[in-house]
This record gives sequence, C-alpha cells and structure tokens, in this order.
Amino acid sequence: MAVRASGRSDRDRRHGATRLTVLFQQGGSRMHWQHAGPPLAAGSRVRRRAAPACVAIIGALSLALTACGDNQTSSEGGSSAGAAAATSTSAGSTPSLKGKTIAYIQTAPIPYYEYTKKGIEKAAQLLGATETKSYNSALSTETELANFRTAITEGVDGIILEPIAAGTAKGELRLAKQAGIPTVLLYGYTPDVEDQAAGFQQTRYDDTGCAAGEQMRKLLPEGQVAVITGTAGRGDAEGFTDGFKRCLGEAGRVVSVVDGNYDRQKASDVARDLITKYPQLKGLFVHNEDMSLGVINALGSKASGVTIVTQNGSPEGIKAVTAGRIKATVGWSPSAEGAMATRLLAEALGGREPSPKLCLTPFAIDTPDNPQASAPWEVTDANIRKALAAKCAAPGTKGS
Repeated sequence: MAVRASGRSDRDRRHGATRLTVLFQQGGSRMHWQHAGPPLAAGSRVRRRAAPACVAIIGALSLALTACGDNQTSSEGGSSAGAAAATSTSAGSTPSLKGKTIAYIQTAPIPYYEYTKKGIEKAAQLLGATETKSYNSALSTETELANFRTAITEGVDGIILEPIAAGTAKGELRLAKQAGIPTVLLYGYTPDVEDQAAGFQQTRYDDTGCAAGEQMRKLLPEGQVAVITGTAGRGDAEGFTDGFKRCLGEAGRVVSVVDGNYDRQKASDVARDLITKYPQLKGLFVHNEDMSLGVINALGSKASGVTIVTQNGSPEGIKAVTAGRIKATVGWSPSAEGAMATRLLAEALGGREPSPKLCLTPFAIDTPDNPQASAPWEVTDANIRKALAAKCAAPGTKGS
C-alpha cells in the first residue's frame, strides 16, 4: 500500500425506498467546532421500519495506516486485499468496490474525523477498492468545495462527503450528479437533497439527545441542570438539546443552555461561569466528551457534585466513564459509521439503490458499570467487518 500526502490545513480542531417516504428531524450527529454558511435544515422523520442492507466479509487482511497530511491523502489497497468472499444478504450479494477509486471529503483534522477516514479506508480495502483518496477541508467551506472539485477532476468513481454546511453540500451534490459520480452524504440529510445523493449515513440528533436526557433523569431525578452545546446553527446542537429536554421530562429543570462550540477550553470557561451563577447546579449535559473533560478540570473539587452526561464513546471518553468522572455517555463509532457509509457507496456503484437510503448509525449507552457497550472506535479488520454487516438503526431506537 502506498500513502501520499500533501496539504494546507491551518487548523487542528469536533452522528429508503425508491423515494424516502419520511422526513428526518435534525440531520445527524457528530462533533465539530464551527462552520460557515447556512445551517443544515431540519425536518421530521417517521418510518415504519428500516430494511437494512447487511453484509458479511470473509478473509484475513492487514492494512498499514499512515498518519496523513492535512488536505489530501491517498490510500491504495492491493487488488485482492479487499475482494473478500461474500455471502448473500436480504438486499442481495455483498457489494464490491473492486477496481474502484473512491474519495472521502473530511470535515476537519480532529480525532473524530480521523477515525471516520480510517474506517472508510479499511472498509474500502475490504470491499476491494483500488484506492481511497481523502481530502481535508479544515472546517473551511471554500476548501471543501475545492476538494470536491478536485475529486471530480481526478476521476474518482464515488465520493463520501461529510459536509460543513448545507449551502456547499447542496452545490457539491449537484456537481457530482452532473459528473455522474455517486455520492453518499455523511450527515446532513434533508428532503431537498434526497434525490441528489446515492445514500445518507448518520445518527439521529433527537434520538441521542433523548437517550442523554433519559440517563440524566435516571441519575439525577431532581435538581438544576444546564446544557453546554456544540456549535449552533447547523442542526446538530439544536437537535441534541431538544431531544435531551424532551426526555428529561421537566424542561424547567434546565436553567441554562450555553454554547461550548465543541471546544474544550471554551467549555471550561462557560462551566466556571455556570457554577458561579448557579451554585445549586447538579447536572450538566455536555454535547461531547472532549468538552466534558475540560468541564471536569474547570470544576475541580466541585466536579464530584455535578452529574455529567455526554456523547461520543471515544477512547478518551470511555476512560473517564470507567473512572466514574463521566456518569454516562451516548456512544457510537465514527470508524464503524464510515464503514457503513462505504457500504452504501458500494451498493450504489454496484447499480442498486441502497435500502434503506437513509441509514441510521446504531448507538449505545456507556456507564461506569458497563463502559464498553458502544461500538469501539479502534480500526481493526474484525471491527470494520462487523460494521459492514451491521443493521441500520430504526428511528427512535438505539439500534444496537
């Protein structure tokens, strides 16, 4: 395998039928800092059932992953390395990427998206792809658009796009369709783009936020609660908070909702302000674990008196859960999610419409008593094979 890198990142900063018969509330769920451009629109989604496209991959493979440069990387797999033997599924034979070159347009050079990239690379290799190219947008919509155009110019067969904002995503999907290149959107489903993309992979914001609210209600039946959010304006932060409030059950308990911008230092600062303004504060819902760790450090000795519930299931977060510093986290795996998106793209390139076209990523609740409930982030052959065979979650469920 050869790995090429070149780049220009300037920042190191972060969830069908023939036509979808449903609308989807709050796009998806993953962590980033901030964005430019209009927010990803929200809808509402109700579906009777999800008919997952499951796959099983057989064969032992090894993948050398090299730390990549900031803007573009390329991972080339052996021609037979990913051509694992297939078994049939409810949707037909296992999809293949044999002889194909695919691209991943990455949001930012932070761990969440790095794990997504590695999951895509490994899944593509397992499915027989010749090459996987990654382009890092460094949280710049201008760079994202330039990367997308470059991928088209370089003649890739398919694209997985993890967009920063709705405005660029819509335009990029139009460009891909004009070029005849199937594109899977990792987060950002809205009804007005469902015909532009080959498929959609994401968690459901309201579902994960609701799960966090249920945990807070269980752990802390009464007392003041505050929310430290990710960057507002694209739908994820709003969806997490709405779901949390709904399932906490008593909206009046939420005394403050403040922007942490998915930034550990900013979350630390607002946590100090919150505990000063609300000395009786008993609970915090923090939108990701990175911010949560900053909050814990900021609270110091007072942290033991505040119940913290968060999201992600990252390796660093699971350590904090195991130690009891975080009482519960809603966890899902970006590497598994990347693999599932790759499966959708392989189905599209194989000539069949993915079913379901909107595939929801399973999630689980990690607690000190059971800190390994969610899918691991680590990229191994076994983990990615499991993700390629995973069923899509049904709306309103964890799916795990």
